[in-house]
Amino acid sequence: MLGVVKIGSALFANPDEANLESLKKFIKDFKGDLAFVSGAGPGAKRILKTYRKFNFPEGFLDRLGIELTHINAKALARLIGGAYCFDFAEVESNVGRKPVTGGQTAGQSTDAVAAGLADYLGADVLVLVKDVGGIYSGDPKKEPGARILHKLTLPELEGLLEKNPRAGQYGVLDRRAFDIIKRSKLRVFIVGPDFKFKQGTEIKH
Repeated sequence: MLGVVKIGSALFANPDEANLESLKKFIKDFKGDLAFVSGAGPGAKRILKTYRKFNFPEGFLDRLGIELTHINAKALARLIGGAYCFDFAEVESNVGRKPVTGGQTAGQSTDAVAAGLADYLGADVLVLVKDVGGIYSGDPKKEPGARILHKLTLPELEGLLEKNPRAGQYGVLDRRAFDIIKRSKLRVFIVGPDFKFKQGTEIKH
């Protein structure tokens, strides 16, 4: 079995020992090989928000965001004893060594990168690790009554997509990630940094 895991703010926003141990346990218990994609994390998002005040083009901010994801990818590779990889070809050459990469294309979230990598590798499962632990009926950080959606169909998920994303701000999932998941029929789980799948969200085809 081959899985692709995307980790961003869920680890880098709160890099405590419990989150790291949960990640390592998931890797140990997984029956097969894993490849990883690192997100930018909250620090990078703050940087992009600051630079946006200087009216930098979104494409320029996208490139900065990509570079920041690769800094995190190098750190994540060190944390899990994996191999940092610059692009998909390097990841493919290092399957079996816990390869880790970052952003690839401007205008895409690292969720889309992870979906694209899973499609490229013919992975069996895609795991998106989010700090909120799944997809909710509303923004749980702004709406206290928002409830987690444990099962979502593709049409239901599509209705939750951000209409006008900006660099580093893609909502629950960006359009490119959704399109790849739909096309490749990927088995997808959105979980928290504790990797408790029953408490997260599964995307149903």
